[in-house]
Amino acid sequence: MNSRLWLILLFFPPIISQAQDVRVREKAVELLEHANSISTPHDFASYEQVIAFQSFSPAGTKNGRFTSVVHGPRSYRDEYEFENYDLLVVVNGTMIADVGDRTKAPLEVRRMTRLNHPYTARFDQSDIIRSIQRKVINGRPARCIEFDTVLGETNYANEICIDTQLGVVLRAHANNETISNSDFFAYRDTYLPTHITYEQTDLRMELVQAKKEIEGPFDPDFLTPPPNALVANVCTTMRRPFGQVMTQPRPSSGSTNVDVMVHGTIRTDGRIRSVSIDRSDRPDLNQEAMKLFSTWKFIPAICDGAPMEVPLDATLHFQGR
Repeated sequence: MNSRLWLILLFFPPIISQAQDVRVREKAVELLEHANSISTPHDFASYEQVIAFQSFSPAGTKNGRFTSVVHGPRSYRDEYEFENYDLLVVVNGTMIADVGDRTKAPLEVRRMTRLNHPYTARFDQSDIIRSIQRKVINGRPARCIEFDTVLGETNYANEICIDTQLGVVLRAHANNETISNSDFFAYRDTYLPTHITYEQTDLRMELVQAKKEIEGPFDPDFLTPPPNALVANVCTTMRRPFGQVMTQPRPSSGSTNVDVMVHGTIRTDGRIRSVSIDRSDRPDLNQEAMKLFSTWKFIPAICDGAPMEVPLDATLHFQGR
């Protein structure tokens, strides 16, 4: 499943497939593509956005806040606060200024940033559509696409539920994650969720967002970076990094498969620095995971012809542990 997420006549019965019915797949693709197309406003307008978020994990409950004031695609000010981590990003034309280290953003901040973008997805050849069922999700009628994603010998049961009336994604369970959207409000030519919940293994997050258009005069000093900011130029041409060595752990003879989520930064020489563990159900494998992740090698990202550092999230698959 490649994550990035008409009116159905009421007298239609649920569509069910024993293997993969072509008509079921076509309907599923139609529902999902329509949800993708209406999830993001098509015309730009200046806006102010606030997201308050909490995370719940064995480490305890943590609180964060994100504020964004946007006056144009390249004119905005973003502020992140999460426990002891703070980051300010100011973009004004070709200038980008940071106060704080974005490569050290905690997992919860990175998840919040991803959840801030509407859920979109595409079905590919690894996805087998099983059925489309009528359900009630978060109090709203929905069409739920039940599908399996087959990767090698592993079969993952997934589901994407689309609001029957609004056409947007209400809930998505895929890639071992569950994202739920509720309490939608109208924003320009789409609908946005007031509440977003996220669950993956032992991490749960709850987001509450508000977003409104801005009218009236604009104070240009708002986009002036503070004196302690690290100032650079916005990339006009960017090439993503390409993996050269991304070794996975060797399979062992045990009966358990374990995934360890890691985070690091791809340096300008293509090596990995600042390795850390994001999620792990087996702390005894953490050192092995970090050591192996540190050996990964990339052709570095390129910004306007020069190599640049970029953060990287990855998952190491321990088989037979």
